[in-house]
Amino acid sequence: MAKPGQSLPTLRQLLAGVHLRLILFTVTLATASLLLSGMMVIRNYAARNLQLTAHTVAYTVEPAVVFGDQAAILEGIVSVGAVGGVDRVEVREPGGRVLAVWEHPHGDLHSRFEDWANRLLWPKPAYHAVKRGGAVLAEVRVHGNSEGVLRYVLSGAIIALACLGLTVIATRILARRLQHDVIEPLDHVAAIAHAVRTDRAFEKRVPASGIAEIDRFGHDFNALLAELQGWHAGLTSENAELARRATHDSLTGLGNRVLFEQVLGDAIGASVRSGVAFAVLYLDIDDFKAINDRHGHESGDTALIAVAERLRSSIRHVDNAFRLGGDEFAVVLAPFHNRAHVDAVVSRIHLAMERSFRLPSGLFARSTVSVGVAVYPDDGISPGDLLRRADTEMYQMKRHARYEGEPGHGADA
Repeated sequence: MAKPGQSLPTLRQLLAGVHLRLILFTVTLATASLLLSGMMVIRNYAARNLQLTAHTVAYTVEPAVVFGDQAAILEGIVSVGAVGGVDRVEVREPGGRVLAVWEHPHGDLHSRFEDWANRLLWPKPAYHAVKRGGAVLAEVRVHGNSEGVLRYVLSGAIIALACLGLTVIATRILARRLQHDVIEPLDHVAAIAHAVRTDRAFEKRVPASGIAEIDRFGHDFNALLAELQGWHAGLTSENAELARRATHDSLTGLGNRVLFEQVLGDAIGASVRSGVAFAVLYLDIDDFKAINDRHGHESGDTALIAVAERLRSSIRHVDNAFRLGGDEFAVVLAPFHNRAHVDAVVSRIHLAMERSFRLPSGLFARSTVSVGVAVYPDDGISPGDLLRRADTEMYQMKRHARYEGEPGHGADA
């Protein structure tokens, strides 16, 4: 209420003051919500990225740790850990001795504030043990880097300040307009910020309002959303690639032992529920060492790739093929009702292996395989039982083939 002798405020002044307070509050709330939700999303995805990086580094450096090759350990760390969001990667022995350390080169934002942000966002590094035969050989520690988050916050703060400045100017110019002409477009911003924070709806954009100043604000706000969407897409793609590397063999593209154990466990569970049998094939390349010794390791890799391609072409799309390591492969066949189906698959595999392949030297070679079969539940009900049965049968087949190939024991003897 005005004091005696003091003039009452005009309606324009009241509307301008109300507009200014409401718009500043709405813009501040929307910007703070978006920045906070963006930081939370980026931090969560970065944490998953650190864990996947630790897993991948552990898988990559395992052979080097086994042989104590520190140069190879560092090379493995750099090949996997030199990605955005990683500040430091360490490989330590259980006793605490550091085997190798890699630190990300720091950019312009590196300071004590960045170190404080690193400790705040990632108080503990991501861990993953390097194991061999159940024993822990070393431990991988991956520390997060907040430089990208700080850049995002800085750019968001600049855009937020610009938006606030535009909003103040707009409210003074549009004081004569009705309240909903200004509030409704900002309500769209608040709704989109809420959708981004709660539903991760990064594809949403602020629509045009017909008011130049608000549209400029919406354009900057949409630019901030686009930047956040780009962060989200990049982190999602990077996490998917790290997850794929952690479960697939880099040479042949087949699933690795980790994925094999997962698929085998799922197959056992599905068979228990359905009551339908499935089979596990265990394969080993015959005389693979001779290929390496005679033609070199590059030719050995060519043989592994050729076997993987022929193995993949011999099974159905519902079956799964894996490289377990070295020259050992495995196949998990989908459920079947007739054992003849398994025999047919084994025959197709042997037939496919008869096709020769070209070595890097230009010569042609052919690799045969020995195959062992284990059927669930007839040959075992646990993954270990099935693998032991298939492995035993595979080696029996290999010994039989060697016996048949000895002089005096062939088919024409």
